[in-house]
Amino acid sequence: MEIFFKVNAFALNGMGSQAVDLYREMPNNLRDHVSQICVLNACSHAGLLHEARTIFNEISLKTESIITLFNFGYHF
Repeated sequence: MEIFFKVNAFALNGMGSQAVDLYREMPNNLRDHVSQICVLNACSHAGLLHEARTIFNEISLKTESIITLFNFGYHF
């Protein structure tokens, strides 16, 4: 099973910290825009603002979907 499915499953079930932990364990070459959206969504639902900012800043190629999710998910 793809790791991002597990990250998303954690997010959907209110397990944001576990989603972030699993994302952090992923090799960098497997972190794509789908897994990044899933983990940012998990952070949003769990109120993990610091983790979301850190992950967002680590993303080198920010797609429109990622920027939109981050802007609407968090109000600075």
